[in-house]
Amino acid sequence: MYIHVVQQGDTIYSIADTYGISPERVTMENDISNPDNLTEGEALLILKPSQIYVVQEADTLESIALEQGMDVMELLRNNPNISNRKLYSGEELVIHYEDNKTTSSKTNGFAFPFIDRETLKKTLPYLTYLTIYSYRLLSNGDLIEIDDLEIVQIAKEYGVAPIMFVNAPHEGEDVDTEIAHNLISNAMIRNNFLDNILRNLRSKGYYGINIDTPYIHPLDREAYTEFIADVTKQLNTEGFYVTITIAPSTFEVSTGIIYAGVDYAGLSQAANSVLYQLTYAFRYPRNLPISVLPFETVIQTLDNAVELISPEKCILGISIVGYLWEFPYFAAVTYANFLNYNSAMDLAIDVGAPIQFNERSRSSYFQYVYGDREYIAWFKDIRVGYPYLEYVKSNGLQGASVWNIMYFTTNIWLLVNTQFVIEKLGT
Repeated sequence: MYIHVVQQGDTIYSIADTYGISPERVTMENDISNPDNLTEGEALLILKPSQIYVVQEADTLESIALEQGMDVMELLRNNPNISNRKLYSGEELVIHYEDNKTTSSKTNGFAFPFIDRETLKKTLPYLTYLTIYSYRLLSNGDLIEIDDLEIVQIAKEYGVAPIMFVNAPHEGEDVDTEIAHNLISNAMIRNNFLDNILRNLRSKGYYGINIDTPYIHPLDREAYTEFIADVTKQLNTEGFYVTITIAPSTFEVSTGIIYAGVDYAGLSQAANSVLYQLTYAFRYPRNLPISVLPFETVIQTLDNAVELISPEKCILGISIVGYLWEFPYFAAVTYANFLNYNSAMDLAIDVGAPIQFNERSRSSYFQYVYGDREYIAWFKDIRVGYPYLEYVKSNGLQGASVWNIMYFTTNIWLLVNTQFVIEKLGT
């Protein structure tokens, strides 16, 4: 595996020739919309196949996988371009890449129920879990339900375990801070909550639940941990899995001060796993995201968290959401628009801006002027994806999670595929 940063004068043909692979493969594996117009500064993933299969007439995914001694999911992971379409005689499929995967890992992706079904099916081969966003918890323990039955069933067809995500509702940028207190202190509300959870888990075929840790008053710290332990015990008895999400704020990451209401070590013991989500919530578009902070600061925060969370229970949550700000930037005033990676690259081409790289934060960005206004687009690419995945491996974490999978970025998922043997639970 190589990461090639496009330089002035590079062409798709010169890059392919340098690494001894085809221009078509470089184009496909990096979602390059116009191979004759590369973006200076763009980071490309270069993978070298070690075994290729040429499709014959009457071949199917199942027959090729059987002949090559692999499963269909691995074939789809190596060749995302064949997802959801028929095979063509004469086309080349990758059976193996040169990269030798030695670490197995669990992977998770977040999706909204309205995700494009083709995008979903293209992503599912890379996932162990699919976390569906979200059931909203009301003050009496009821849930605002979602239309998720179809997406749950599709996930299970791909051997992916669907996870029901539960969080508190929000009014604009405010969180109802009383919901968690009432839930853990009122037996009637707590029982109603559990009844609603179990009804949905059973009726819709979920594998388990992910509870988003809301604002917890420091006085409720111990009670909340006991609540999660009780929920885990009851749901495990019914055969369901319990994850909790802890999402540190930008303030926590930048200062190293862990909020007093969250008992990391206790929650690690109480739940089956902990998703440590390194992204600020998308509902706060006027806050700077964690991605602007120095990378070493983020890693130090991770180190501190892993000292408290059992590594084998810890899933590292990574955001692939980009941001578009207008200059000048004013904290708590300037509103961010959100970008996926492919949109950011298309925008860079449209405005003729080269991609630059901020080494301290390991973030890509570009600036441009439109009319009388100045903008900056800020996003992550595989140059930061790789060290995060290396962190998961070197620290023995359970796995990695992506926020979110509403758009398919080929090189990110191929990067994941080069690093891990992705576990499937066979649901």
